[in-house]
Parts: sequence; structure tokens; C-alpha cells
Amino acid sequence: MSRKQQTLSSFFGVSPPTKKSQLEPEPKKRLFSEKWLQDVQWLEANDERTEMWCKICRSNPHLADKTGAFYKGSKNFNHPLFDKHEKSKEHTNVAQAIANKQASREEMSSRPLARWRDKLNKEQRQALFNIFLLAFHKAKHARPMSSYSEDVPLLKRLGVNVGGAYHSREGGTRIMQSIAHTISGELRAKLQTAEFWGLLFDGSEDITKTEQEIVYIVSVSSNGEFTSDFIGLIELGAERTAQAITDGLVKLFQDTGLDDWTTKLVAVCTDGAAVNVGIYNGVVPKLRQLAAVGDSLVHILCTAHTLENCAKSADRNVPYCETFNRSVVKLLQFYLQKGGAKKTAALKKQCEENGISFVKLGKFHNIRWSAWRHETLLKISRLLPAIIMQLATSDNSDLQHICTERFRCFLSDMLDIGNILKTTSIRFQKEKLTIGECKDELMVAIGQFTLLLDGESHRAHTVSNADADRDKTHLLRGLIEEFEIRYDSLKSCDHFLVFDPSTWPQEIQDLHSFGNTTVCSILKKYEATLQLDKDTTVTEWMRLKQAGKRLGASSVYDLVQIVNTSNPDAYSNINTVVKLSLTLPLSSAACERGFSHLNIIKTKYRSRLSHARLSALMHIHLSKQTTETFDPKPAVDLWMETANRRLNQGQRGASAASSSSTMQEAEAEDSRGDTEEDSGASTEEDSEEDCTY
Repeated sequence: MSRKQQTLSSFFGVSPPTKKSQLEPEPKKRLFSEKWLQDVQWLEANDERTEMWCKICRSNPHLADKTGAFYKGSKNFNHPLFDKHEKSKEHTNVAQAIANKQASREEMSSRPLARWRDKLNKEQRQALFNIFLLAFHKAKHARPMSSYSEDVPLLKRLGVNVGGAYHSREGGTRIMQSIAHTISGELRAKLQTAEFWGLLFDGSEDITKTEQEIVYIVSVSSNGEFTSDFIGLIELGAERTAQAITDGLVKLFQDTGLDDWTTKLVAVCTDGAAVNVGIYNGVVPKLRQLAAVGDSLVHILCTAHTLENCAKSADRNVPYCETFNRSVVKLLQFYLQKGGAKKTAALKKQCEENGISFVKLGKFHNIRWSAWRHETLLKISRLLPAIIMQLATSDNSDLQHICTERFRCFLSDMLDIGNILKTTSIRFQKEKLTIGECKDELMVAIGQFTLLLDGESHRAHTVSNADADRDKTHLLRGLIEEFEIRYDSLKSCDHFLVFDPSTWPQEIQDLHSFGNTTVCSILKKYEATLQLDKDTTVTEWMRLKQAGKRLGASSVYDLVQIVNTSNPDAYSNINTVVKLSLTLPLSSAACERGFSHLNIIKTKYRSRLSHARLSALMHIHLSKQTTETFDPKPAVDLWMETANRRLNQGQRGASAASSSSTMQEAEAEDSRGDTEEDSGASTEEDSEEDCTY
């Protein structure tokens, strides 16, 4: 505007004329082009063409960049950055890994034994399947591989086609290792599809006093199925330090191909050992330094172990408990150690003469856990009249306390208290234990202790009975106090209680706002792992609450079922958060069961099993597959492709020497061309089977 126009405008008090503003046209929104799918081989899109992603990156999450747009899904069609993603380091690694795998398959298929496999007729293939099935059956039922070679002649006699090769113990061992590797690969593929992992590990000594750390991973599949899977063993030897355990866990993850454990690990469950829970140098703080969630990594003390610690602490606060426990142990030693058979026979006769139902007493080392301890005390209570009559003629002064009134009264009280501890302990050992169920069990146990505490005593007023009532009161009060203190670690999981429908308000207007703030806090706490939109997640949460209320959901698993049976896309974000809550392991009872299986496999007759072979046998033994459901084809294919068939020279049995000429020539040619396998089998591996066979 000129100076003259400004002067006239200010004189007449009007605004100067302005140029008519020209509105810029809105940029045209670009849509997905079908031509991109033809030009870019790794590109994939949904049916609505509203989102695109890199299919090879998604198929290899352990190598891909999970924070990238082409992994999570890109909706930006204006300037698709195909070249930038294709040149990225992560995408290049994925493409190279796929190329190497394809080249390996082509190289494997060109091997003589692989070509021979393709030429197998139906009868030869069935013979190969039969010996694989036999090896699986032996490992599944913890039988030594020496029995594998012993059963081959029997199968031949029964008319089963087992071919003419790999009938020795070494041949069965090689086949078993291939089966274990196949099972481990299937487990790895399943775990890589899970979004979150919970870690369980516990340590114990095997039959050779070797310190073993057993490791499990809990996960939730895409359809909401909760599983607890054995991953492997860590042999620690004499050094059971936090650093050694942490290094062993990291190495185990790397050896099993679970390289993305740092991004998926969200929770750890251990017992209360100082090496695990140390504030500065424990295993859990070291894992927090390595995990992507950092300090948000949830550490839960095993609920079953904590229950036992509560009982032991309460016992220590009652002086008579030590006398009572010592008397019980001496009584079991009286009937189970030197000369125990005659004493047990005399007790049985005493029961028959007095019309008492006889039960055999269990081993005294089994009173460590509440369930076993209660069963032992229950047997003693049933046999107590006959025991007292037998001890009346005995000169064993250490056992005379069992005949007193105080022991009988306290035994009756311990049965009532032990029944509550036993029931709670068994329920804490469930695999699908949710935080809501755990809280309910605690409240029920405390309520039952309170009822026993407030109940009136119907015993006669004697000094012994008064002492027993006082001990009972102190024990119950100690248990209630220990429960309230030791289960304090569960408070770190309290925010996940919003997914338990039993905690929801009854009124609809209250349900709308229930848990919204808690869901937002969960998203913030686990933002390094979840990376979900807050508004979308809260909206889906409100929708899920309404559906759960309408369909009568009673547990968090019902919510998962609602998501799977309805439109999963409508709950995609909140379903991820619900799965996160289910991944929290509340008990490490799976590790204790794993040690029971380990002791079945590694006995005093198989004490020379190596660590690698023991772990392979554990994978097969703990597999969900049975002899009826096992499919040997994947293991056969792997066995043929990896050329893991060479037997220790000089130790082949006569059955191996009588193999068909076609198989021998093919194996010899394959062995000469295979540069990856060692020139000879390890003496340790081939001789580590049972030392008595």
C-alpha cells in the first residue's frame, strides 16, 4: 500500500483496502498404489490398503528394527521411503540372513544323502520314521540309549520295518539329538511370535552334586493360550554367583536363538535367595540393566516359596515348634532308618490288633513343603494310638515326648493350620495363576487363620492344653503377620487387577471411568515395549469393559476369549496390554517340577551324562508331544540336511556295519564333501552314556 493510501485511510478512519487473499488448495491425499506391490518385492499391505509394511522384517523380528515405520505399519503414502528402508542396516541384515538360509538349503539339497533321501521309496522312508520314533520313545520315557539298540532286534522279530542302519547306541544318540534340535527349533519359532516373555529360573544340585540352573519362559500366544516352556539348563559348577547366573542366562538366550529377549522380557519370578534378589549385585538388578524396560522389569517372589518362608518364620517365633519338629523327625527316623523294617512290621501288627487302618510313613526329608508336611502329620495322627502303645515298651527316651498330651494337642492344631497352608500352596502352584486369584487365595487363608484364632477351645482345662492353646495363638498371629509382610512384592502387579472382571463396579456409569487412569499408567510404565497410542487404547478398553459386562466375563482369560471370538482389530491395542498382564509369572513351581524330571533322567546309573545331552533329553522329556502324536518327518529332514550322522569310528555295532551298500556309499560321499563336521566324534559325547552299560 502506498503512503498516499495510508494517509487517506487514517484521515477518514477506515481500514485500507486489502488484496483478496487467495486460499491455497489442499494437497491431494495420495492413496496406496497397487504397482508398488509389483515393484517392491518385500512390501505387503492390508486388504483395505490403508497400511503397508515390510513382510520380511516382520517375519524376522529378532533382526528387524521394531521401532521402524515399515515394521509397525506405515500409513504415509505421500512419500513412501522404500529406498531408505531397503538400505537400512536392519533390513539389510534380514535380507542377508534370508539369502544365506536359502543358499544353505540349496547346498544341503545338493548333498548326496539329501539326494538319496529324495529317492527313498515308501518302505525305506517308513523304516527311517520307525527308528526315529523308537529314539523319541526312549528319550521321552527317560530310558538310556543302550535300550534303543536292545529293542531293535525285538522290533525286527515282531515284523516292524527298521531298516539296516543306525541301530547302535551311538546311532540312536545322534537321532535323539536331531529330534531335540527340532523340538527346540519349534519352541523358538513359537516364542518369537509372542509379544512378551516372563522368565523363571531356579537352582539346585543334581545326583552328582553339580549346581544346575533350570530356565523356563512363560508366554501368551496370539490366541491367548498361556504356556510355560523349558528353555535349557545352565551348569554353574561351584561358582553360583549373580554374575555367573546372569552370564549363563544371556548365553542360553543366544545359543537358543532368542536374541530379542531384551525387548520382550517384562517380568522375572524367582525364589527369595540373596543371589537373585540382592539390591545391588543380584541377578534381577543385572537383568534390569540389560532389558529394554529397565527398572520397569517386574520382579515377583514365587508365591509358593514365599508361603513356605512364612510358615518357617512363624515356627521360629514359637519355641515349642522346634521341639515338635524335632520329635517328628526322630519318629520318622525311628521307622525308616536302621532296623526300621522290623519296627514298621511291628507297628502294622499293632494296628491290625487294635482295628487301626495302617498307612506307611513317608520319607522324613519330604516334610520341607507344606503339602508333604501335612500328609506326614496326618499319617502320624492316624497311627498315633498304635505308636504310643509300641513306644510304651521301647527304651528310646528321645521319643517319649510323643506320648505326652501337649504333643497330641499341638499335633491336632498343626493339622488344622497345615490343611490351610497345603490348600493355599497347591493353588499357588497352578500354571495359569492370575494376580486376582493370588490375592483372593491370600485373603481366604488369612480369613481362615482368623477364624481359628477367634474360635473357642473345647479342650479340658489342663496345663498342657493351656500351653498348646498359647502356642497355637502365637503361631496363627505370626502367620497372619508374615502373610501381610512377605507378600508385599505383589503390590507391583496391583495395577493389572483392573483386568479382573470381579473387581469391576456394578453400576454402568461407574464402569465407564473405571481403570482408565490405570491403563494410561501401564502404557507409560512400559512405553519402551508397548508403544501404543494412549487415546486408542483407552477407547478400546472402554469397549472391552462393556463387552465383558454384557457377556458375563469372570476372569481375564474370558476377556481374551471375547477378543478372539469377536473382531480382534477392535481390541488390538488393549489386547496387547491384557496379554502383558497374563505374562507375569507368579510362581516358579514349573522349575521345581523340572528338577523332578531332571532327577528322573540323570540317575546314579547315568551320572556321566554331559550337559549338552542332558539338556537335549530334557527338551524331549518335557515336550508336549507323545509317542502317539510325534511326527518324525521334521527331525528326519533336519538329520539328513545337517549331515549329523557320522558315528564314532571303531565303536560301530554289527548292525551298523551291515547297512545297505547304497546308504554307506551315500554317507561316505556326503562325509567327504561336508567341511562343517569334525573329522571324528567326540570321545566324551560318545562315552557319556550310562557308565554301567
